[in-house]
Amino acid sequence: MNNLLTSISFTISSNKGVYALLLGSGISKNSGIPTGWEIVLDLIRKLAAQTGSDCQGNELNWFVEQYGEEPDYSSILSKLVLKSSERVNLLKPYFEPTEEERENHLKEPSKAHKAIAQLIKEGYIKVVITTNFDRLLENALREIGVEPQVIRHADDVDGAMPLVHSDFTLIKINGDYLDSRFLNTKHELSDYPQKLKDYTLRIINEYGLITCGWSGKWDTGLVNTIRQSENFRFSSYWTCVGKCEQELEELANLRKGHTVEITDADSFFTEISERIDALKKNQNNHPLNSDIAVERLKRYIVKEESKILLHDLFHEEMDRVYNQLQKINDFSLYPDSTHILPRLQQYESILEILLPMVINGVQWSNHNHYPIFIKLFKRLGSPIDSVGMSYEVTREFQYYPVLLLLYSIGISAVSCKKYELLHKIMHVKSYNYNNSHSNQSLLIEKANTNKIEKMQLNKIFGVNYQTPMSSWLNEILRPYLNRFIPNENEFNDTFDEFEYLLSLNYCDIVEDKFGRECWVPNGIYIWRRRTNIDEYVLTKLAKQSEKMKNDWEPIKAGMFNGSYDHFIEIKQKTDKFLKEIEHYYR
Repeated sequence: MNNLLTSISFTISSNKGVYALLLGSGISKNSGIPTGWEIVLDLIRKLAAQTGSDCQGNELNWFVEQYGEEPDYSSILSKLVLKSSERVNLLKPYFEPTEEERENHLKEPSKAHKAIAQLIKEGYIKVVITTNFDRLLENALREIGVEPQVIRHADDVDGAMPLVHSDFTLIKINGDYLDSRFLNTKHELSDYPQKLKDYTLRIINEYGLITCGWSGKWDTGLVNTIRQSENFRFSSYWTCVGKCEQELEELANLRKGHTVEITDADSFFTEISERIDALKKNQNNHPLNSDIAVERLKRYIVKEESKILLHDLFHEEMDRVYNQLQKINDFSLYPDSTHILPRLQQYESILEILLPMVINGVQWSNHNHYPIFIKLFKRLGSPIDSVGMSYEVTREFQYYPVLLLLYSIGISAVSCKKYELLHKIMHVKSYNYNNSHSNQSLLIEKANTNKIEKMQLNKIFGVNYQTPMSSWLNEILRPYLNRFIPNENEFNDTFDEFEYLLSLNYCDIVEDKFGRECWVPNGIYIWRRRTNIDEYVLTKLAKQSEKMKNDWEPIKAGMFNGSYDHFIEIKQKTDKFLKEIEHYYR
């Protein structure tokens, strides 16, 4: 659905006032307003009670046994009341809240109504056709200062302001529950007065159409009107919860439109509204999906009640990225620049939405959000098994995406002093190829800048660097973090601090498999020096740790067993190894 949601959002945003909505009873379900079928079942229960029967849970069979026909709205009403004016009082309790319902915020505008009302206020939607009798959309509009032009009956058409001159028009094609002229019997819904048909057909021909909460099963007259439409200038989108009804699918095909499976009306219109709002905020930039994702993230991450939406936002993007990565991995690629560089660019393209989400997410997160980033890191670090010929170097490049993710989280965490998150990330483990619990490795062991030999990396990248992967990441990630670290020197300092902390933690927590006293992945920091060594970030880091000791923020966050003495021991081992490396390459 994500791609269609993006299309719908862009289409509404770039074609302001061109799309009309067609809304059915499903739009009001979360408000406590029953759907047409739910009213049918309740009316059957009322009808059964009149005969002294109890059909609770067996309404359909009871009606068929009693009357020899399938129940529908019209046939039941005809057995309960005779006059249309009597229907008003019969149906009013379904639409107006009791005191208890009012206290529980039932039968009031839902998130969908409010999102639609906002789109209307901002001029994105100028026409809504609804089969609903309730007044929830009108109430939502009036709450934000919009007085709608409402057509409840064919007679209202003549006195209405022309659509082109009206800010907004609501067509209640079946009427209003407080107007005794409303239509709801099978006969009444089979056709409309000519004046109302012509008016509706004009809208369907001249506007794009988005439906929600409407199945196309009951409103025969409206279905027939839609079938008469001949102009398909604008797209149409026909939403459904679960499997699309046959009637709706046929209309979508007739109109050359798209069926869209949604969770519910609230989430659909909320997401559409948020995406359009994100596009509006970025209207001076190229409207990339990453901008929309980041705007949504910012809305969700600051509100406790939006934690599920935040989780789903990351989960959906994580699944998309993971599935894309699975599809393109081919370990039979020869490990040279001709084959590997395009693959790395593919990886970067797949991550172009997730990385900004992660960077912004870390910046605005609190400790309750950390499991999201840990889950992301672990999921994308899961290895891919393969059959057939493969090159070991090419296989190692499968960890390039998770390396990008590690550096994005790490640099962001250092920039906003979230060392607890960094500490947790360092300890994340992932399964190896056989997926057994006894065969897990720390991800920082699998994904580090020194896994592939320097000479091989330099050939692939076409450079001659002492730390080619570190230098490559420094260049790739700089634009992503520009909003939070605009100064280049400050970015390099933050980059160096993260890499050095990574080296220290590696020395501390990764099992020494090489028989050395200490081996760590080294980064560009070992070659980068300032004119004034005292101002270099790693010099400042050493001085700060010496001054603060156990109160130094990384130690307080749990690194190095929470002990300054242990930190000094690890630092001495690490620095000794780094000096040997530096001496070797000089």
